[in-house]
Amino acid sequence: MKHTSLTSVAVAAGLLLASASANAHHGTSASYDLKKPMELSGTVTEFVWENPHARIFVDVRDAQGNVVNWGIELRPAPNGLSRAGWTRHTFQPGDKITITVCPSRFGTPAGVGEPNYPILKNGEKLPGTGAARREGCG
Repeated sequence: MKHTSLTSVAVAAGLLLASASANAHHGTSASYDLKKPMELSGTVTEFVWENPHARIFVDVRDAQGNVVNWGIELRPAPNGLSRAGWTRHTFQPGDKITITVCPSRFGTPAGVGEPNYPILKNGEKLPGTGAARREGCG
């Protein structure tokens, strides 16, 4: 009886820790404004292919003509991007890109890339993007 109770407590504690970790990782709505998608066009400066999310850095001209480097977290994770045909070589510095992002809530040049909208690389739609367009992100 004592062994069963200890096992139950250990399992419950493990589940609690796992759910807290999942919530911390998937706090997209806390960091990004999912109700205000915006389209960015610019030039790729760097593409980082790593877990939990690939990232792309893009030079974009703002309304005043200044170049601003945006950091964009891509969804889904690299394994999902791979299933859509992407690789660590999908983007190279100098590629022209158009992507819809949900911007940072903090006013920084950062966002989360939304695959429900088309992502264009040098004018061509990337596989796995734009299939199920819907309003907003997430």
